[in-house]
Amino acid sequence: MSKLENIFQNVSSCFDQLWSWKMRGANTMEISTPYSTTTSKFVSLFVTERDGNFIVSDGGLLNAGAYESEIDYENQCLLKILYHYEAFYEVKKTQDKKGLKHYYKITPKENLIPNLIYEMAQFVSMCASAATVQFEDPKEAEEKKTFRKKATAYLHSNFQKFRPKFGAALDKGDYRSVRFSALIERRNRLSLINFVTGSTPANFRNSIARANMNFEIAATSKYKGVIDHKIVLLNNQADGFVMNQIQRQLQVLEEHSGEEAVNWSERERLLSIID
Repeated sequence: MSKLENIFQNVSSCFDQLWSWKMRGANTMEISTPYSTTTSKFVSLFVTERDGNFIVSDGGLLNAGAYESEIDYENQCLLKILYHYEAFYEVKKTQDKKGLKHYYKITPKENLIPNLIYEMAQFVSMCASAATVQFEDPKEAEEKKTFRKKATAYLHSNFQKFRPKFGAALDKGDYRSVRFSALIERRNRLSLINFVTGSTPANFRNSIARANMNFEIAATSKYKGVIDHKIVLLNNQADGFVMNQIQRQLQVLEEHSGEEAVNWSERERLLSIID
């Protein structure tokens, strides 16, 4: 065996040692792969046998932030990247009862499982790594993240019986890019909620504009007949909340939504609006 062949055998052996697995219940196996992210986390995948098919999924880990990278579904730049990877690898997506997104591929053929493992591992690695790229000012990103967490926790706590969906699109087809901070379905009627915040008045106005655009699209969509509320949850405690610099934009947004914005300091009003 030549020196180069020895090198290849060593490389192959080292990579082989990075694979591991464990059973997760009777029909599911977790596989830890050698594929990693830019946050130095190895990708784990889950293989489940169900109804004659084999499902290879990320187990919700990507959306859950297990790779120390948060998928911001309101970031249009990041969404374009994710949609590209979804289409390229033909990855499907579903959502569990807690609103956690699961990405997966499925096949009835056992011999194709290695292909699906490769494609899903690549997909998760690339998406998790892309999510770490700073697309906007760090202060603004932190402002949006903090308010989103607070607002999401409040809605989840008070409207859990309606199973609110966060960062949800109107549908998975024509309106997949029209996303709302929260979507609540109650008796086949929809309440659309947009969180509005900003670290500066300019960023606050941009947040208002994005919310307004999505409400306008929803109002002219095929879903317009089932929309009960278009609600703006306004972070009136943000540094960018300077009324004399955002007032005109806010008035336009309230005119289009047909409802007065709900200040974060008065968030209890949501209880009477939605219930």
